[in-house]
Amino acid sequence: MPLVEGTLSPRVVYPQWNQLIQSKDSNFILGSVGNGHATLTINGQDVSVWPNGAFLAWVANPPPTAAQYVLVARLGSDSDTFTHQVRVAGMNPPVPDSLRPPAPAVMDTIPSWVMLRDTSTTLSDTDRVVIGRPTPNTTYRWFFFPNTRVQLTARYPGYARVRLDSGLEVWVDAVDAKTFAADTVPPKRVAGNISVRSSDNWVDIAIPIGERPAFLVEERDHSLELTLYGTRANTDLVNYPTRDSLVRHVEWSQELNDRAKYTVELSSSPFGYLVLYENGVFTLRVRRPPSGISGLRTAVSSRGTAVLSSLSGLTIVVDAGHPPAGANGPTGLYEGDATLPAAIMLQAILEERGATVVMTRTTRDAVDLAMRSVISRRADAHAFVSLHYNAYPDGVNPFTRPNGIEVYFYRPHSERLARAVQSELIGWQPLEDQGIHFRSLAVVRSTWFPSVLTEGGFLMIPEQENAMRTPEWQERYARAVADGLENYFRALRSR
Repeated sequence: MPLVEGTLSPRVVYPQWNQLIQSKDSNFILGSVGNGHATLTINGQDVSVWPNGAFLAWVANPPPTAAQYVLVARLGSDSDTFTHQVRVAGMNPPVPDSLRPPAPAVMDTIPSWVMLRDTSTTLSDTDRVVIGRPTPNTTYRWFFFPNTRVQLTARYPGYARVRLDSGLEVWVDAVDAKTFAADTVPPKRVAGNISVRSSDNWVDIAIPIGERPAFLVEERDHSLELTLYGTRANTDLVNYPTRDSLVRHVEWSQELNDRAKYTVELSSSPFGYLVLYENGVFTLRVRRPPSGISGLRTAVSSRGTAVLSSLSGLTIVVDAGHPPAGANGPTGLYEGDATLPAAIMLQAILEERGATVVMTRTTRDAVDLAMRSVISRRADAHAFVSLHYNAYPDGVNPFTRPNGIEVYFYRPHSERLARAVQSELIGWQPLEDQGIHFRSLAVVRSTWFPSVLTEGGFLMIPEQENAMRTPEWQERYARAVADGLENYFRALRSR
């Protein structure tokens, strides 16, 4: 870390001016003072200053009567005092229980038929979906086609409860259940005979059904399970191609009078899938994994040896995380600026190894979260990786917690890629292994390809923020991710 010997200029990067601190009694505060020789106190508490002038402190929340941090930086006989205003719990007088408005209640409604996110521009695949949840404001669980007809049964502020079949009701955003269906006759969804259709890159399981159903796809080790809600199965014939063994067998069961389940047995673990509905046919498209190592190009590995690159001929999407949003380091390094150089280095490394690389962004311009997955699917990507840097939320003491590396995934078929990338990250960077995590994050919910989000260190830690500015750190981050992708696809293509 370089020594900075500038003038005293204390500033706070986090929490922001007049921000409400979301912690009970203590919180971290980070920023810089402009000189690495300076000393610093915050509300009278001594705080360490790093050589580059950065500071990271864990201090008690200021009282509601004086909701501010007073920073006093000293350098020899010079001093500079800076007051930073925040908001804390208790600033407003408590409201007596007798005057508190009652908690909102679920308001049952007379059942009526609605169209989920009624739109005339519905895409046939999963680029645009309606999110279903077990209860209001909880985790994502179901992903429905727009224009799916369901029965509205209750409302709650911001949410609507809809009935999928006789055994299941779920919650969707209220704006997605606001259009009442012209046809109020209960749908008669009957699934007919199945055709298994083979092509070079995927296999389609096509099920005729007269109206879009609500559905759920669940991955197993060597199968996909498709649940069709509000549907009766009338399948007594399944047509298979002669010379294709990816889909080995399809069987079905009628779990409820109006719920059918199809199990698609595969010859390998699922690599990716799409769900489509067009012209009265529900299609589960199962993607073939890349296979074969013959004809792969020779590349130089990150250790300097010649290897056959398992990335030859593949399309990889590299996503430099943020903007919008994102964290900031003590000296003001913004996460969106920190991830972009590493992403560009990763692009170069992957292209050297024969991959086609699609970048979701190459400038500081914001890219909508939902569009990142759309860009990837339209590019027919074989993998998606989003580069990020980490920070803790309010109330977490960074001095008592690990500040290392972790990888996130959502779909089961992305778990192996997450492990491969995490293994390389902790090998390339001298930081703690914080493991891999299942989490419903927007950029890793895609189904057509494995997707992971990497957290390559903690931007809020002064040493790490300083290192993130350097080409050496950026290259190590990029090479670790490239090697993780290489190892994952080598194992996949060698089966």
